Amino acid sequence: MHGARDSLPLADAPGRADDPPRPLLVVAVGGNALSAPQRADDPGLVAERRAAAQTGAELAALAARGYRLLVVHGNGPQVGRLLRADPDLGLLDVHVAQTQGELGYLLAAAFEQASREPMAALVTRVEVDAADPRGHDPEKPVGAVLAQDPGGAARRTPDGAGWRRVVPSPWPRAVRELPVIARMLGDCHVIAGGGGGVPVTAAGLPVAGVVDKDRVAALLAIRLDAAGLVIGTDVAGVYRDFGGPAPTLLRTLDVSACRALLESGALPAGSMGPKVAAALDFVLATGRPAAIGGLGELGRVWSGSAGTRVLPQSDSRNA
Repeated sequence: MHGARDSLPLADAPGRADDPPRPLLVVAVGGNALSAPQRADDPGLVAERRAAAQTGAELAALAARGYRLLVVHGNGPQVGRLLRADPDLGLLDVHVAQTQGELGYLLAAAFEQASREPMAALVTRVEVDAADPRGHDPEKPVGAVLAQDPGGAARRTPDGAGWRRVVPSPWPRAVRELPVIARMLGDCHVIAGGGGGVPVTAAGLPVAGVVDKDRVAALLAIRLDAAGLVIGTDVAGVYRDFGGPAPTLLRTLDVSACRALLESGALPAGSMGPKVAAALDFVLATGRPAAIGGLGELGRVWSGSAGTRVLPQSDSRNA
């Protein structure tokens, strides 16, 4: 677990007893957005460190607005790199834990450098229901794009360029470290639930599959009574006719519009679908807003000047 350095000024820590409470903002950051494009002379981890530094500075700007932050990151490209070295899908739980340490370290260090406030990263396990039928159908792509069908559970990529192996994505029921996260948030900003957390049974045994990190972010935001949920990704927001001849960015969505989009099947299950579903879950449970938009402009996404806002009731700006 990466924690605050001794040199950090304790007076700047969130939740100090003599300071007014800071509202909690849960921020989900996509793994693809943390994996910068690589050049031949630019090794993957060098690019990843640079992307994490940019994201850390952006998170620091959100904290400077007076929020405590709980950050949940994706890990798809990072797990893909590990699977190239060890393709055994039976070790996915270990790979998820490895990437929690890797990205948690990079993000916490970058955030602290930019904000001078402490941030800690926690390896997190998420309980799933192994009997839930939603967690048995392989739907979550993992690993690198392959030139040929590898056999077994695999799916052609949307652009038709190759194949990716797919694994089940069980739904999260509980975060085992939730009480620890709540206590930590009294002293520092926190990174938890990375990669959706390590999926385990109620007895703590690993479960084959990958939990969607946006669903986990929504679960944490609900259980911790967050003021809002922000989902950062590598596109500008939720689009109507995404990938079609005339895509339209939807600036606001109410509950009814979210449900209609999800039921229509217009949102890909492997990308924007879970993000809208997670935002909807949070809004329904709390009556508070959620936002989805591009990493690099999270402040504007949360303020409503960029991205897509998800609101409990209709808004005249709906596209």
